[in-house]
Amino acid sequence: MEFDQKKVVTMVGTLVLAGAVVAAGVYGPSAWKVLRPQTAAPSDQVLIQNPPVDSGGTGAKAGQTAAGTQGAPGQVNPASPKTQPGQASPAVTVPAPGINTAPQGDVSSSKKYKEPDLNQMDLAPSIASYFNSAGDGLSDLAKGKAYSAAWNIHQYVDGYLFGPTAGPQMNEQDIKKYIVFFKTMWASQLKSEPAAQKVTAFSNYLDVLFNRGADAFDAKDKARIEQFHQEIHDLDEHLFRNNTSAKIYGATPFATKR
Repeated sequence: MEFDQKKVVTMVGTLVLAGAVVAAGVYGPSAWKVLRPQTAAPSDQVLIQNPPVDSGGTGAKAGQTAAGTQGAPGQVNPASPKTQPGQASPAVTVPAPGINTAPQGDVSSSKKYKEPDLNQMDLAPSIASYFNSAGDGLSDLAKGKAYSAAWNIHQYVDGYLFGPTAGPQMNEQDIKKYIVFFKTMWASQLKSEPAAQKVTAFSNYLDVLFNRGADAFDAKDKARIEQFHQEIHDLDEHLFRNNTSAKIYGATPFATKR
């Protein structure tokens, strides 16, 4: 049997081509995955934040961890307070500032603010006649307010001049406001005192003293502040408490020799 060489070559080529098509259909997709060039991972990645607070107020804040502390995902601050699910975080109560409240600086002071002790009040003879209940002097309420003003201001002036071991701490402008407060309180009390016109020598002096102190601290004038300190010291220690063991400056017109 004779074979036509041209037909044989044509048939073999057809079979090879058919086999290549079949192989490409079966192995082509897998080969493409292996042989295709690998692309670099995207450099910009998206950081998924924790959900924001929901309308009920129980969700975690955005950018916080599940424990409710600020930080990177997966980090927990062990010092942070833990709350039970469904419970609100405890509220922090901040006391309202008051004129007789010790300032924040007093926390580290070695000598703290003390409330006026009325049991220590013992008027010196030079001012005792200005306070009586016989109708020709100021009332006990006025006496208590004047004494409290001297006691309180004296503490902060001592602390300002001599440091935390001498008294509670307050800066110049706050001491000025403190003095103005007591000046206003004293002036208001005098309006309700029937015998106010009979004791003008003392009441006017106290009003002027408050003015001098407020002006001295407003100007931050150390010389005038020291002068005011001597007067408020004598007013508190000697005129209102009759403290014979305290230093005597003799800085008031009512000073008495002992």
